[in-house]
Amino acid sequence: QAKTERILFLLMRHLYTGMLYVFSWLAPAFKWTSRKYAKWLSVRNQWEVDLKHFERKAGVPLVWFHCASVGEFEQARPVIDVLAAKQPVQIAVSFFSPSGYEAKKTFKHADVITYLPIDIPSRVNRFLDLLKPTVAVFVKYELWFNFMHMIHSRGIAMALMSAHFPHKHWSTQWPGIHLGIQLAQFDRVFAQTEVSCSRLQSVGIYNCVCVGDTRVDRVIDVAEKSFESVVLASYAKASKVLVVGSNWPEDDLHLIPVLKSLKHFNIIVAPHELSNDQKKRWLDAFKGEIQTLADFEEGQEETTRVVYVDQIGFLSKLYRFADVAYIGGGFGKAVHNTLEAAVYGIPVIFGPKNQRFVEIQALKEIGAGIEIMSGKELSEKLNKALDDQAYRDEVSSALKDFFTSHSGASKKVLKWIEEVVKS
Repeated sequence: QAKTERILFLLMRHLYTGMLYVFSWLAPAFKWTSRKYAKWLSVRNQWEVDLKHFERKAGVPLVWFHCASVGEFEQARPVIDVLAAKQPVQIAVSFFSPSGYEAKKTFKHADVITYLPIDIPSRVNRFLDLLKPTVAVFVKYELWFNFMHMIHSRGIAMALMSAHFPHKHWSTQWPGIHLGIQLAQFDRVFAQTEVSCSRLQSVGIYNCVCVGDTRVDRVIDVAEKSFESVVLASYAKASKVLVVGSNWPEDDLHLIPVLKSLKHFNIIVAPHELSNDQKKRWLDAFKGEIQTLADFEEGQEETTRVVYVDQIGFLSKLYRFADVAYIGGGFGKAVHNTLEAAVYGIPVIFGPKNQRFVEIQALKEIGAGIEIMSGKELSEKLNKALDDQAYRDEVSSALKDFFTSHSGASKKVLKWIEEVVKS
């Protein structure tokens, strides 16, 4: 059986690599399909330029973190920040997504920030030859099989952090066994839950330890840092505030009609992307009572009850002004980061596409996370979240306990990295 599994493993790896070759050949022909995709194609070889200009210091260990995009970077951030402060190391950060790279390309604690090349053996080897990592840390779902194989074969220490394996992606048969064999190449898998570790153990993989989600440490750190905005503080003091964060047009279909009809609170909106069409939709819907953040800061109009944030990088700080938050994505692909808002002890509302997120299910269990299926339900839940003080007090207390009991994952990941670097 072990021999059969090994043969199947090799066949799967060759099939995987072959598919990537085909994709790389055909991909340019479809760059016209979207601007996002065209941007992704245009930066695929940026790593060559970045790494050729990167000075790898002899005798100094290098810890490399790979993240899909901004969300995964925020999970790695608390580990990176402490590592950079404590250790004489170089730090590399790579992204798969252009949005992640563009948002974090000036991050001060990284010695080099770049893109990950397509997972084709020749490019993987070239990337590793240039970077020369001492430790490689992949975040959450970033499983690139040729990278994993070649890092492992070179004897480079490798970990997966904030790992989570949903039930629908797993089985004790094939392909669950194949995934298990791939994951066995990691020296350590730091999982968010004991369930994820159990799923590895079900196929004979015992390199997993449950430490929790490092994002908890990150959002606590952000919440504890000061952020001054006299106009927003005054705005929040004058009325209760709903902060709508990371909303997509699919969310707006439910949000805008409800928010137009409810007049007893103020609204701060910070969409997921800076889309002119989405901005125009909000400005048209709330004409006469909406300002962009820049205009609002220059001079607040008396009729303004909606502030539209058309700037990047503010959202995690804005939740401190909220009495309740709506987190977007749940009527599209998936809900975005709920912990950024929940850390302030407020109810968090979101749409139905949330099942694969452990933290959201935990928030729902303690009553702080509110799932809605329609605009009508949004109206009902929003009114309760704003006006029922007994419920708000329960949520605040439950969230305080939640963040206290779930913090500390980043310290456990950091300890492993420091042990590897020193050895």
